[in-house]
Amino acid sequence: MDLVNERFVPALPWVTGPLQTIADRVTRPHHRLDDVSRQDRRQVGLPDGDVLVVRLHEPLAAPADRRLRPAVLLVHGLGGTADSTYVRASARGLLRAGFPVARVDLRGAGESAALSRGLYHGGRTEDLRAVLAMLAGLPLARGGLAVMGFSLGGNAVLKLLGEPLGGLPVRGGVAVSAPVDLQRGVEHIHRATAGLYERAMMWRLRLDATHPGVDLSDEERLRIRRTATLVDFDSLVTAPRNGWRDAAEYYAINSCGPFLPAVTVPTLVIHAADDPMIPVQSYLEIDWDGLARAGAVRRAITPGGGHVGFHAQGSPLPWYVGRAIAHLDTHVARPAPLDGATPAPGRRSRPRVAGHRSAGTE
Repeated sequence: MDLVNERFVPALPWVTGPLQTIADRVTRPHHRLDDVSRQDRRQVGLPDGDVLVVRLHEPLAAPADRRLRPAVLLVHGLGGTADSTYVRASARGLLRAGFPVARVDLRGAGESAALSRGLYHGGRTEDLRAVLAMLAGLPLARGGLAVMGFSLGGNAVLKLLGEPLGGLPVRGGVAVSAPVDLQRGVEHIHRATAGLYERAMMWRLRLDATHPGVDLSDEERLRIRRTATLVDFDSLVTAPRNGWRDAAEYYAINSCGPFLPAVTVPTLVIHAADDPMIPVQSYLEIDWDGLARAGAVRRAITPGGGHVGFHAQGSPLPWYVGRAIAHLDTHVARPAPLDGATPAPGRRSRPRVAGHRSAGTE
C-alpha cells in the first residue's frame, strides 16, 4: 500500500518536517476569533469534582448555502491549551466556513488548571464525553457535533470515536498528527534529535503537572521533578494515578490504533509522512484501505508537513484546516429542512459515507 495519498506543497522556508513542526514557534501567528464569531464560555463539572472550561463560538455570518453544519469540539495536544496556535487557526477557518466551534482546556491545562485537581492523559475520553454532552444541549449543536483533535488530543479523539458513543450526537471527526501507537511514539521521541523534542515536552509537562491546584502528594511532586523522559512520567505519575501497572499498560490500553476498526462516523485522519515526532511505521501497519472500504475512516497522508505543521504555500492557515472543512462539509454537514425546522440532534439517522476522493477534495 502506498501510504501517501495526498499532495502538499510547503511554504518557504519550511521545507522539512522539523522546520514545519517549529514554524509557529518562530513566526508566532495570531489568529483572531472575535471578528468572526459571537463568543461565550461554559464550565463543565466532572464526576470527581474537577471542572473544564469550554469557550464557545458561533459564526457571525451564516454561510450562503444555509446548510446545517456540526459544532466542532477542538481538543488540544500534550502541553497545549485551547489557545494554542493550531487550535485558534482551526477555529478561525471553521468559523469562516460556517461551523460553530468549541475549544476546551483539558484537566490541568489553560483555564481549567485552576479548577482541576487531576491531570489529562491520552485516553481520558470520559472528559470529552462530558463536554460533548453539554454541547449537545445548546442551540449551536442543532447540526449535531463533530470532534477534531491534535497530536495526543487526536489520539483521544480517535479512541473516543472507536468507543460506543452512548447516544451522543457525534456525526464525524478529524485527527491531525495523532500518535496511533503511544508506546512507539514515546520511544521515537526519546531518540529523535538527541532527545531535544522530549526535553521541550517534559519542561511543559512538569509545569502543567505541578500547577497549584493539582492534587499531588509530596512524593509525587518529587517524582515529577526527577522525571527526565515521557516514559518516566507515565510510569511514575500517569499510570499509578489511573490504576495501571506501568507506562506500558497505559500505552496498550489507550493507543487509538486498535480502536479505528470500530469507528462508525465519518472520520478523517490527517498525517505527514515526515512527522519527526511520530514514527511512520506506526501508520504503515494500519490497514487504511480496509478501513476505507468499511466506510467510516479515511486517511489524508502527505509526504511533508511535519507534526501539526502543514504550513502550505499561499495559505495563511495550515493545510489541515481546509482539509478538515472539506471532509466535514462533504460527509457530515447536511441540507437544512425544507420547512425550516431543526430536528433534535439526538434523533438524526447516521449519515451516508461517500466514497474516497483524491488529492485535497472530498
